[in-house]
Amino acid sequence: MSAVLSAAPAQRLGRFELRRVLGKGAQASVWLGFDPRLEREVAVKVISAGADVDPQDITHWLQEARSVSRLTHPNIVPVFEADVQDGRPYLVFEFVPGRTLAEHLRARGSLPPPEALALMLGVLDALQTAHAAGVVHRDLKPSNILVDGGGRARVMDFGIAARLNDRRGPAGQGLVVGTPNYMSPEATRGAAPTPAMDVFAAGLVLVEMLAGQPLVRER
Repeated sequence: MSAVLSAAPAQRLGRFELRRVLGKGAQASVWLGFDPRLEREVAVKVISAGADVDPQDITHWLQEARSVSRLTHPNIVPVFEADVQDGRPYLVFEFVPGRTLAEHLRARGSLPPPEALALMLGVLDALQTAHAAGVVHRDLKPSNILVDGGGRARVMDFGIAARLNDRRGPAGQGLVVGTPNYMSPEATRGAAPTPAMDVFAAGLVLVEMLAGQPLVRER
């Protein structure tokens, strides 16, 4: 684990102060950060890519991050910045107070159908905007959906981190990207990304909101 990930609060990554860890997974750690230039809190996602990551992979990752940063929609968490420092790629997002849909479901269990449908309509609106811009999420799941203080669903991440850590082919060709519980059959075979993969995942998320538990349980 890099020194940045294990450092005390108020350490810096680029110009951003890292104040405390908001979440940690196999591929990345997310910090509450502060941007002193614009004087605002942000979420900083430090990706746990290996030291042997090919520079071409970094270049492609930055191109994808730029594509996602152009998405503007009230149900999408915007990407403010993407950069690499000392070989460590990181993303800077808007900081959204609230909790993930996964945490929301753990706390509440199944949701009333009107609430579940309202959240999913927001997710689908976000996906429609992304698909119209040629961006496929590829890793839609409850932990990548935030529920803000107003009860609105906000989609984040768009699988950028997953793509940097899976290096089996260029530009999505032959890549197996996603989380098994929410992947469409063609995604598990490494097919080229399509909007249908996101729609399949959204259906599984909707069932989970209504049932209070995942429909598919795979490691």
